[in-house]
Amino acid sequence: MKHSIKIYPIELISFMWIFITGLFIIVFPYSVIHTTEAHLLRERAFILASFGALIYLHRRTRWDFIRYFRQLIPIVMIIYWYPETYYYNQAFFKNIDPFLISADQWLCGFQPSTMFSYWITAPWFSELMNFSYVSFYFVLIFIHFYFLIVNQKKAFFTAFVLLNSFLLFYAFYIILPAEGPQFFVCHNPATALPMTGPMRRLVLFFHSLGEVPNGAFPSSHVGIMMTYMLLLWFHARKVFVWLLPFSLLLAMSTVYIKAHYLVDVIAGAAFAFPFYFYSVWLWNKLNEWLHPVRK
Repeated sequence: MKHSIKIYPIELISFMWIFITGLFIIVFPYSVIHTTEAHLLRERAFILASFGALIYLHRRTRWDFIRYFRQLIPIVMIIYWYPETYYYNQAFFKNIDPFLISADQWLCGFQPSTMFSYWITAPWFSELMNFSYVSFYFVLIFIHFYFLIVNQKKAFFTAFVLLNSFLLFYAFYIILPAEGPQFFVCHNPATALPMTGPMRRLVLFFHSLGEVPNGAFPSSHVGIMMTYMLLLWFHARKVFVWLLPFSLLLAMSTVYIKAHYLVDVIAGAAFAFPFYFYSVWLWNKLNEWLHPVRK
């Protein structure tokens, strides 16, 4: 007799995100900007229906490749969930950038996001920073494929931990809207980044696909970078050593290209640790609940 096909933990947290954010939109309709509550809720209904159709197809066909698809595709949804936070982030605050700027000034006595690129203007260094920033996306893809090849269960575990951490960061973006220096701070020509160079153009291309004036605090770039370094430390120590230099450069690049204030970087790194260990705990609990071991 064939085993029944159940919901996977990564799908469940996706459903929870859809439900919680949908409820948030209904309770705080005045938080919605540049779109309508109805539009946001319709998109949630469509996404839920798509998940349901995929699960139904898996149950009918029992094609094994759908199992991989179901456990890895939810993390691709960050492409949608991140920019969407911009459309309903006005429930409690309008913008916390002035506070973040003041915090940077208090910490450093100057504005790192403005002065970093002003102090080091060499084209090669600018390209290195832009490459380091965009390498974040390629490293995420690499880690998934690495674990898929080495250990399938760890690949699903990694996808869950990363997605859950992403969603926790996105919750901050809904409650604490911050544009970041690239949008909020008016830069003069002396501190503007050069628009030339293949890596700079690649960053701008990625930004054109889904970057919005929101999501500065805390830095999910740095936070998720810390998360995948924690994953590698515990589960692939050799790969950790190879990716450590990229991670350090990535943290620097977020300030250099004006994506984040320094306090965003510090907060992103700090939150990564509780988010990681909470995600690991949640993975274990959901697996116990959804897939109990029969004695």
